[in-house]
Amino acid sequence: MRVERRGDEYCVVLSREALEALRLAEGAEVEVRPVGAQENGIRYISTEEALEAYRKTLPQHREAYRELAK
Repeated sequence: MRVERRGDEYCVVLSREALEALRLAEGAEVEVRPVGAQENGIRYISTEEALEAYRKTLPQHREAYRELAK
């Protein structure tokens, strides 16, 4: 990911892989928080960490992921 300035606004640019993994499309609204930020005891992880966790568990949970994607 990278941050770009466009006029008076800043944009977070995501790779196609990240967009697909997060099921986002152009125009989607997202909330951005610092990595490690906590709210109610919840630690938010980066996109890279989430993708890595997905990849590690894919072989074991492939069928469950398919069902969840329906």
